[in-house]
Amino acid sequence: MIQRIQSLWLFLAAAIMFSMFLSPLAEMIGPQGEYYRFDLTGIYEGVGETAIRIESAMPVWFLVIVTGALSLLTIFFYKRRILQIRICIFNLMLLIGFYALFFFYFFHLRSTLEVVMNFRITVVFPAIAVIMVFLATRGIRKDEMLVRSYDRIR
Repeated sequence: MIQRIQSLWLFLAAAIMFSMFLSPLAEMIGPQGEYYRFDLTGIYEGVGETAIRIESAMPVWFLVIVTGALSLLTIFFYKRRILQIRICIFNLMLLIGFYALFFFYFFHLRSTLEVVMNFRITVVFPAIAVIMVFLATRGIRKDEMLVRSYDRIR
């Protein structure tokens, strides 16, 4: 049912993933004092409306959208717990893939632009989502075990 604790964990994971659109992932300062911003959509040079996108990071944007949507979608498969578990495991792999992609961009930027990166709190959000999706998976497994135990009693 929708009022289970794992539904709350999945909703919170989706909310925290979608909140990543509100703040940049990192801010960088170049050797001559240039300012760069690493958003979900790309790497921007400059501040405010005059910022110019120098590189696209759309795969990062795509992963955030997919993991948030999967977390929300999983809530509504409450009658199919095995499918819920599989979607949660896939979501966990995508969240770990987010960090792999993020560090790819990090090392690429560090070598090409020679900048000093200052990470924002937004970088931690997928790790928090990993914990929440893991807790949801554990709750779904407990429900499945409970239902199977009732089937054995009959």
